[in-house]
Amino acid sequence: MERGIRSGWSKQLAVAAVVEELAGHFGAAAEPLAIVFFASHLHDGASLSGELRRRYPSAEVIGCTTAGEFTQEMSLSGGVTALAFDSSTVRRCSAALASFEDAGGVAGGIQSATAQLGATLDLNLRTVDSKRFVGVVLVDGIRGSEEEANDALGNAFPLIPFVGGSAGDDAEFKESRVFHNGRASPHGAALLLLEPAVPFTVVKSCSFEPMGRPLLVTRADAPRRVIHELDGRPVTEVYAEVTGKPLSALDADLFMTHPLGLVIDGQPWIRSPQQVLPDGGLKFYCRVEEGRTLHVMRSRDLIADTERAWQQARLALGGTMRATLTFNCILRRLEMDAKHLHPAFLRTFEGAQTAGFHTYGESYLGHINQTLTAIAFG
Repeated sequence: MERGIRSGWSKQLAVAAVVEELAGHFGAAAEPLAIVFFASHLHDGASLSGELRRRYPSAEVIGCTTAGEFTQEMSLSGGVTALAFDSSTVRRCSAALASFEDAGGVAGGIQSATAQLGATLDLNLRTVDSKRFVGVVLVDGIRGSEEEANDALGNAFPLIPFVGGSAGDDAEFKESRVFHNGRASPHGAALLLLEPAVPFTVVKSCSFEPMGRPLLVTRADAPRRVIHELDGRPVTEVYAEVTGKPLSALDADLFMTHPLGLVIDGQPWIRSPQQVLPDGGLKFYCRVEEGRTLHVMRSRDLIADTERAWQQARLALGGTMRATLTFNCILRRLEMDAKHLHPAFLRTFEGAQTAGFHTYGESYLGHINQTLTAIAFG
């Protein structure tokens, strides 16, 4: 089997069986320097990451639990997908597990982990070249720490994008976990810093466009991810007015097709509503601060927009996209479930070696919703 970035998958549950199947996909001669895997919450991810590390002692292994998994060939639920990078595709890399449960909290955990990355690769974090390095972040998706984690990553690596997603537990919303080399955390982040030996680019696809006028967030509880007022009026009244629906129709189906979002340089950055609270506030899956200007969005063609994003990536990579590490929102997955779009979604990868998972939120320049984020490699 040719060298390079190789994807793998398994429908097995036993750790040893999963490792054997993944190894079969990677190839008998595989000597990966980095492995990123995504496993259902039914799997023992700590043991899986440890066994992969033992099988490939030169590899940094990170992973997380999911709300579904996929490769370029199949969609899974309850399985494992993985992407392996060898020395022909990665010059060097470093990984670390950030714990948010220690005295330093989220910021302290990220600071400690990023210091490890810098020390291992002998890098000045403040001046790392964004044309040479890219980061992967897998973060707990249950306890609402994504914004603080992404802010801390931005402070540590001001020039380097960290791309990834929030770990899931297949819509049980009880506990997600992240993994690194045999260790696990239910409240933390797994980080991987790569220096690819091949061209790479960051990809973002979001199938929404603004409708109506911009709205100012005039009262919000950002830590709780709640908006109370838009333009000085109750948020639910304004939202119902813009969408043309009665207050009684404000439900999950409407929220999915009409989220709110920032518009920056003509591009949407989505904040998805979750539920109307008893006090009339609107709770979101993502933090929104007072003083922000938002738009109510309307949905577009998810598959067509995803195809356009990959086309742009191919152009950026010189015409060929050989592999992707992909993070797709659970709300996009639910739309794909309802409209039977999974086969069409997989076809958008056009044979590129791919591993991905359906997330509880996406990371790229912050925490966002209802988006696909990815790193594509040429």
